[in-house]
Amino acid sequence: MLSARRKQGDLFDELRVTELQPELRSRLTPLLQTLLAEAAQAGPPQTPPDDDLGSGEASDDQDHD
Repeated sequence: MLSARRKQGDLFDELRVTELQPELRSRLTPLLQTLLAEAAQAGPPQTPPDDDLGSGEASDDQDHD
């Protein structure tokens, strides 16, 4: 069972880059391009303004002395 588990690589080990097979690369390239284009059009995630963060009844045990 131990041999089935992957070991975490050492930070100083030489990185091995594996090339994709041409058939797989040709199938994945348009999918990746579409994904990246959609992500670019979506823009950054919406976050509430700083004013709204403390306006609710939040349970914050650190404020209770």
